[in-house]
Amino acid sequence: MAEITKDGAVAQTLNAYLTVMRQRYLDIDDGWNINPESPDGLIIAAWCETLANLDEAVINAYHSADPNSAIGQQLDRIAAFAGITRQDATFSTATVVFTGTPLVEIPAGTLVRNRITGTLWATDTTVATSNAGIATVSVTCTTAGAVGANSDNLSIIATPVGGITSVTNPDSASLGADEETDDTFRIRRNESVALPGNNQIDNIYAALVNLDGVKKVRIYENVDDAPDENGVLGHSMAIFIDGGAVDEIVSTLAVRKSPGCGLNRYNTGIPNQISIDTTTPGGNPFNATFFRPEYVSAHVRVEIVSDSLSGANDDEIKQAIIDYSLQGFPETNGFAKQGFRIGETIGAGRLYTPVNKIVGSDDYVAAITVGSSAGDVTHGIIPIAFNQLAVFSMDAIEVSYATP
Repeated sequence: MAEITKDGAVAQTLNAYLTVMRQRYLDIDDGWNINPESPDGLIIAAWCETLANLDEAVINAYHSADPNSAIGQQLDRIAAFAGITRQDATFSTATVVFTGTPLVEIPAGTLVRNRITGTLWATDTTVATSNAGIATVSVTCTTAGAVGANSDNLSIIATPVGGITSVTNPDSASLGADEETDDTFRIRRNESVALPGNNQIDNIYAALVNLDGVKKVRIYENVDDAPDENGVLGHSMAIFIDGGAVDEIVSTLAVRKSPGCGLNRYNTGIPNQISIDTTTPGGNPFNATFFRPEYVSAHVRVEIVSDSLSGANDDEIKQAIIDYSLQGFPETNGFAKQGFRIGETIGAGRLYTPVNKIVGSDDYVAAITVGSSAGDVTHGIIPIAFNQLAVFSMDAIEVSYATP
């Protein structure tokens, strides 16, 4: 039977139980018929399977108390002790520009369709066109998960509005994500042990990354007097957050941010600033300033040499690349665990990891190249500025095959 010792939990395998049980029958009568197809052989197999299953249950129960091996609900319970919950699926978001007659109201929930994938995106708020006939508004995909939209893909008005003639998205969409997997949740839980700590950057990061809807967080600190190479002002932090509700981010900064370090409130050199005056829990005035990243479309070309894979595997390979870009390779040690971060250059070499998981051992990846536009996918890297975030989508990944 399974045992719990000072070295951990130890169990017997099904084969080990079979060996012991068969020998004990033969110790009683060495002529006993215990062949697998005999009645006694069948009952031995049934009992041994039951014992092996009990051992496995004991081992699983033992490991469920360890955050590095717990799964499912038990991992949820362990993380709850630190005030951390598993993130639900999130939705991709984008900004679209409507064009038409001046002063036309576009209701919240107006649908826009992706001309490539056919997915629907709904406007988040009611907006009206300006005197020039232009209205800019954020939209959220109606389908959860990593649904992509490259620039100018959201160009079909699915809900007609009188006076509105066209729509488009100037920039790529921020990708959503599926419900957090055990591996990804475990990594975020380990990162979040700094939540009650004293290191300002670490506990601010932990608090922000655990907010609902937040996908990526990057904090740059400049401890010197002069602005750094990114334009971050001296003695300040520049916080970049992809996703999340503005009011929740502001409240978190008001609680976590300590005095003495600026947030680049008056820095006009960094785009996409959100700056809101609020108060701390003690009622003191406080300004919360953070930035949204600029999104860069990542285009990928994958060349595979195989005599078994075909176009039927395209979606699986593309999804593996997208998943890797969001959460890295959390299920195996020795690989990146966070995907591509804000401000991180895209190296084509890293994309071999998710593709090789699909290709397997008999075939191989001949080449992977990347680029920031569909007509220039010939490079080994995509340079990403400190305030940018690369986003991947199914329609921006091309897979080709050649026979050995």
